[in-house]
Parts: sequence; C-alpha cells; structure tokens
Amino acid sequence: MSPLAIVILIVLIDLLGFALVMPLLGPFAKQYLFEGWQLGLLFAAFPICQLIAGPILGRLSDRYGRRPLLVFSQAGTALSFLILGLSRNFRVMLLGRMLDGASGGNIVVAQAYVADVTPPEHRTRNMGLIGMAFGVGFVLGPLLGALLSDLPIAADWRLRLPFLVAAAFSTLAWIVVVWKLPESIPAGSAPRQAARVLSRRGIVDTIQLPGVAQLVAVAFLSVLAWATMEGTFAVFLQDRMSWSPSAIGFAFAGSGLVSALVQGGLIRPLVPRYGEIRLILVGVILAGLGFVGVAAMSGASAWPLIGAVVLFSVGSGLVSPSISGLLSRITPMSEQGAVFGALTSTQTLARIISYMTGNILLARVSPSAPYWFGAAIYLVALLAAARFAPVITAVLKRSQEIPAAELAVGEGA
Repeated sequence: MSPLAIVILIVLIDLLGFALVMPLLGPFAKQYLFEGWQLGLLFAAFPICQLIAGPILGRLSDRYGRRPLLVFSQAGTALSFLILGLSRNFRVMLLGRMLDGASGGNIVVAQAYVADVTPPEHRTRNMGLIGMAFGVGFVLGPLLGALLSDLPIAADWRLRLPFLVAAAFSTLAWIVVVWKLPESIPAGSAPRQAARVLSRRGIVDTIQLPGVAQLVAVAFLSVLAWATMEGTFAVFLQDRMSWSPSAIGFAFAGSGLVSALVQGGLIRPLVPRYGEIRLILVGVILAGLGFVGVAAMSGASAWPLIGAVVLFSVGSGLVSPSISGLLSRITPMSEQGAVFGALTSTQTLARIISYMTGNILLARVSPSAPYWFGAAIYLVALLAAARFAPVITAVLKRSQEIPAAELAVGEGA
C-alpha cells in the first residue's frame, strides 16, 4: 500500500470514530443530568482546543517530521474517546473533549503529509481524497452509532459503547501509523532544516506568505457559511419538515455521500480542465444557491429540499479541496504544516462563531434565518474569491516557475 493510501485510510478511520460519537454526545451528557451550560462547554471544548493546537502541531511537524506528530495526536484521540466512554464525571469528560481537540491536529499533519508525497500538479485531486474520507466517515459514522446505541445491552452502557468503539478505531489508526507509515520528510532534508521553530506571532507569521492570507480568508468565509447548516440543519428538519431522527440521519448521510463523490471522483478531471480558482467560484455559487433553496422552502415536500442539499453538498465538495490544493502548491515545503495548521485554526474559529450565530438566529428569528445568513456569507466569499483571483494566479505562476528554474540549473550543472 502506498504512503498516500495509508494516510487516507488513517483519516477515514479517524473520521469514522469522530462521526460515530458526535450525534450521541448530547444524549450521552443528558443521561447524567448535565446542565445546559455544561453541555455547551463539552461541545465547545473541542474546537477551542483545536484552534490553539492546530498551528502548533503543524509547525512541529515541519520541524520534526509528520510521522512522530501523527503518532502523538492519534494516541491522544484514542485516549480521549476512552475517557469519554468510561467517565461519569463532568470535569473528566471535559478533559477528554479538550484532549480530543488538542490532538485534533492530526488532520492538519495528514494534509501536510499528502502535500509532501504528491507532485504539485496533482495535489488538489489528492486533497480531494482527504475530503472523500471525511464524507465517507460522516456517512458511515452516524449510521454505525445508531446501530450500536440500539443494541440490547444494559442501558448504562448503551450510549457508552459507541465511544469505546470510536476509541478502538482510533487505536487501529495509531497502529497503522506506527507500523506502516513512513516519514515523508527525511531527517536532515532541506525542508526540515528550513522549518522555523514556533513563533510567538503564530498564525500572523504564517499568513504573510504570498497568497496564503487570501486563500485562508476565502476558506474562513466559506466555512462560516457552511457551519450554519452543520449546527442547525437537524432542528430545521425537525421543526420545518417534521422529520424523524432516523430521517434526519439519512439526510446527513446523503449530504456526506454527495460531497464524498465530488471530492473523491469528480474533482480529479475538473481540476486540470478548469483550474482550482474557477472551481472555488463555481462551488461557492452552488453552495449559496443551495442555502437559498433551503431558506425559501414554504412547504413540506422533500424534493425541493433534496435539490438544495445536492447543490450545497456539491458546492462544498468543490471548494474545500480546491482551497487546500492551491495552498499546498503556493506554500514552500518547509511551511506546509504551519500553513495547514493556520487554515484549520481559522476554519475552527469560523465554526465556533457560526454555531453560536446560527443557533441564535434559529431560536430568536426563524428556522430559515440561519440559511439566509449563510447565503449572504457565501455572497461575500464569492466577491472575495473574485477579488483575490488575480493575486492568487500570479503567486501560483511564480511558484511553478521556481522549480522549473531550479531544474534547469541542475541540468546545466
């Protein structure tokens, strides 16, 4: 099995465990009569800690290699699920969620690993494979969690079992890293020697690289819009459409499946033909139209909703790998981990803001309000992407000329 296939398998296993437990975290916490603020803190602890840890793990992986950081972060994820599955105490559960967030940078390191082992012209399509792993994980995870929570076992263990199974998945991924995954940056190589130690300026230091700030800004806006759906869609379907929990689960699984098909298959022929910048623009338009379709629904018919879900799922599937692929192509090898750490942290910040805003709009305005808000943010993202397109194109052209010049010098020598 190639290193690329191994790291995609690791991401898939990891996301399967994550998606397995996320829909069950609320009922699990309520089983122990936690108050509302405690439940909110359990949800928020993961993105807050990931926001802090992402750039640190990314930078450390630039300096010391991807494999050691994947070993560390994967072990932390497995331990966090084990803590959640065995604990009945709020503080201990909160510690488990914080540990999970702090070790959640394994996705950052995996993205940098894919960039290391992939030629620049193929990076966007291979970043799409990571997106496909996300989609497949978010299809299979909730379905597996529902099956496990319905098993005829003691009631006290019915909601604990999925967390323990998630710990087993993460442990399996850790074993694969330890035994099968080679290091992508050899010791003493130029990228490691050039990689800087952690800077107090953190993200600000990283996004000063040419073109990075513009792409990170577009990524922030697109996730700020998208996360309004993540945080409110289940309640929308329940209140506006009167759907059952199982039907809601199938809706999420369907969205994940469409996104996985786009990122794992459709993106491959589209990138060489149209380029990442055009795909970002088209993806933002499609996702925005999908949000408008959800917001404008007036009846209980499922077909208009299915059309809207397909639109925003295809749009998201085009935007995410295109941004990641472009970032990897314009970023020096010694900065790959730091840049993806900055990307993950800004996306996490967008999710924190959007989860809060979307649910406030849902509760105080209307079920459609979060989707009008998301559509408006997508419009801003479209304008920003169009405005930044010439800058990104120029940076990409320069990044392609540098390796060609180095190759010509080498041949002349």
